[in-house]
Amino acid sequence: MNNLNKLQQLTGISSEEIADALDVDVATVTSWQQEESMPTVAELEALVGIFSSQLDAKGIAEQSQDHPIHIRLSLDYLLNLGITMSDWITLKWAFEGSWSDDKLAVGFFNGNKLVRVVESNTDFVAAFAGYLILQSEGEFEPYIDEFDDDKTYDWRLLRIQGDKFQDVTQKLIAGDLPEINL
Repeated sequence: MNNLNKLQQLTGISSEEIADALDVDVATVTSWQQEESMPTVAELEALVGIFSSQLDAKGIAEQSQDHPIHIRLSLDYLLNLGITMSDWITLKWAFEGSWSDDKLAVGFFNGNKLVRVVESNTDFVAAFAGYLILQSEGEFEPYIDEFDDDKTYDWRLLRIQGDKFQDVTQKLIAGDLPEINL
């Protein structure tokens, strides 16, 4: 399970454009999408660069503020393993500008009850030590609060709209997590 198709949807980059940029056949890109083969390390780095530049451009076009550096996704996000601090900043930059005042956040759920929201970069680092694990061995990982008797929470990426939220996990991550609605 990788985020290649998901990133293509988010950036509007076609398989043909990827193939042209990396000088490979479209069949090779399709093979990567379907996880029949893996790109080389150099190809993975090139893919990250392509998607990063497109998300950066999206953020520049949609944000009302300038930013001093270019944003970059990690290989872990491309491979759907985890979201690093860099990925978090990239996703927030790329999407919050078109969301008016809505914010990207991570919500912790106990059943269908939202019990905690992580919205700022500082809160993200504090909650996840800068790295949100998405999956291991093909299964999405719950959030385990080691500082509170190892309580286990479901988590979702949320678009926070005032006191309401929309589950945008499936929009940003490949996987089969059920959507949480309230």
